[in-house]
Amino acid sequence: MGTATVKLATWNIGGGILGESHQKNRDPSLDYHVSILQRHAPDVVCLQEAHDYGGRREGQAEYLARHAGYRHVISFPVSESHLEEDAQLTLGILSRRPLLGAELKWFPNPGLTATGPDGDFWKLHDKGYVVASMDLGDQQLGIVNAHCFPLRRFGARPTEAKFARMWKMLANDLMAIRATLPVLAAMDLNHEPIQDVLMEVLRPGGYVNALESTATTAKGAQQDYIIYDHAVRLLATTVTATRSDHSYCQASFLM
Repeated sequence: MGTATVKLATWNIGGGILGESHQKNRDPSLDYHVSILQRHAPDVVCLQEAHDYGGRREGQAEYLARHAGYRHVISFPVSESHLEEDAQLTLGILSRRPLLGAELKWFPNPGLTATGPDGDFWKLHDKGYVVASMDLGDQQLGIVNAHCFPLRRFGARPTEAKFARMWKMLANDLMAIRATLPVLAAMDLNHEPIQDVLMEVLRPGGYVNALESTATTAKGAQQDYIIYDHAVRLLATTVTATRSDHSYCQASFLM
């Protein structure tokens, strides 16, 4: 084990809108999110539900990177947004150190539909995960940023057999990456406990859950996780309630 430390954060920013989830076409408050990042100063930030505007104006991941002091940023549009018209939801990674490569992988979408509490028509938007690597100077670190389907909102259980392919896909990639690199993975699973769906990677010699049994949403549920390669040493964790629907989650590691 070396002497490099890495502080990783994960945060579903919900289009930058403050307050409860699923507010539509409200003005984002990105300067608030910048203030949280400046206060905690993570080395790498995994964002879920940041907005991209197709080049019409600066995307939210790029705005946060520019204003919070991150030289390296990647942002992958994943689906249309349910929060703002003419925007796309992205998976973004902000980093103080060079990002050497990144790939987006989509989960197979089961195409579920539902009626929302206000009578709105809901359809299951695409979700997936980004696999990237970060240059630490004398070694590389694998970074995974994942956002999974909110199946409970569509009357489905993530543990149903028909979703096993999705979890197997993620588990296989997590294990394949750690065969060559130490890995940190940030995930909004939209489910608890994580053992229900990713027990395969949490077995001895695999990954460890840094945020064991910690509520990460305003309603007291744990949806957000940071898991890490067992060869990496966990130093500290922080889960801070915010004015956003999800908590700001962070873990520090010795590589």
